[in-house]
Amino acid sequence: MKKDFIVYIEDIIESIQKIEEYTGVLSKEEFEELVSIQDAVLMRLAVIGESANKIPVDVRKINKIILWRKIINLRNLIVHDYSSVNIERIWKIIQKELPVFKKQIADLLEKTSK
Repeated sequence: MKKDFIVYIEDIIESIQKIEEYTGVLSKEEFEELVSIQDAVLMRLAVIGESANKIPVDVRKINKIILWRKIINLRNLIVHDYSSVNIERIWKIIQKELPVFKKQIADLLEKTSK
């Protein structure tokens, strides 16, 4: 039987894939110039954080390798303090942290779906 929170894991994966689509062929400079892409990425990062926050605490505790608090805090920053978002930092997250997170979430989905 499918567990309810799996839908949130799937939302996270979908948002990561969208961010990859939006930014996959862009250079850092192009990303910094394209406000519409920045907006789309930030929206998807907010969705990721919101979905992460809806995953039960006991599931998050078992999967401590995932930086849940950092992901949720990024969502809060985007939603509540948009003007302080550092686009250079967002680019680093996309390039360095998102691929690691994608693997961790895919592993969690596989483990949970069994």
